[in-house]
Amino acid sequence: MSSEIRRVGAHKYHLAGKLRSASVIGGFALFITLIYGYPLLNLVNVSLKTSAEFMLDPIGLTSTLHFQNYVRVLVTNDFTRNFFNSLYYLAASNVLTISMTSLAAFVISRRYVRFAAFFYVLFLAGIFLPDPLIPQFYLLNSIGLYNNPIGYILLKANPGIVMLLMVGYYRTIPSEFDEAAALDGCGTTRYLFTFIFPMSKPIYASAAILFSVQIWNDIIGTTVFLTSPRYYPVIRALFSFVGQYGTDWPPLAAAVFLVAAPLIVLFLFFQKYIISGIVSGGIKG
Repeated sequence: MSSEIRRVGAHKYHLAGKLRSASVIGGFALFITLIYGYPLLNLVNVSLKTSAEFMLDPIGLTSTLHFQNYVRVLVTNDFTRNFFNSLYYLAASNVLTISMTSLAAFVISRRYVRFAAFFYVLFLAGIFLPDPLIPQFYLLNSIGLYNNPIGYILLKANPGIVMLLMVGYYRTIPSEFDEAAALDGCGTTRYLFTFIFPMSKPIYASAAILFSVQIWNDIIGTTVFLTSPRYYPVIRALFSFVGQYGTDWPPLAAAVFLVAAPLIVLFLFFQKYIISGIVSGGIKG
């Protein structure tokens, strides 16, 4: 009887410990959610106010849903054209960077080229070195690609962190697969496109997210290398809502939300791959 009582008591104690742990984890998760969610919710709240309502109560909840701010953003100040410019820069630089880096990273990770370690360090140096804006300016100007979207995309096709993640991920794939494919008569191109690349979707998604944030929010590069208004990205369209004598905050909040929305959607679409890709890419990087 006493042993049964002790067993029941131990079970209750263990259950209480699990409940306490779950409460702590849940509370911490709620706290983090509030920290990151409040600015976004406040941004949406401000974007739905009229200018007069914002001046009267900047932080209070809106009493009306003033969607005209979004209409104003989309139909004025070339915002739509700038938005599609950014989508073009984002898609083209992602395709160019990930396609080139995936091939180079596989060769370096397997050491199928001489001095693979040297080339790996050379690529990683791009993460820590600042952008050489003046040499890049002279380079684009000398080859006739200054103030040209193609020149800007070529400059932004930088392996950097993408190379680090991909090399680490490829090193987790056993090299015995390469040998088995060679014995079966599978060529290198077929092996990469039918086996390695489909297996690498998590790391491609992680690399795309990290790289997209860098390209989408690039204000310095677009200011230096794209001077014509018809080539402006959407991040530069935000300046049109800042006047000499003041700022119209509700339309600016609507514009900021529209600028941030594509990255949020991209993250939600790729979120199931991101964690696994980054963890796998960092195991043997």
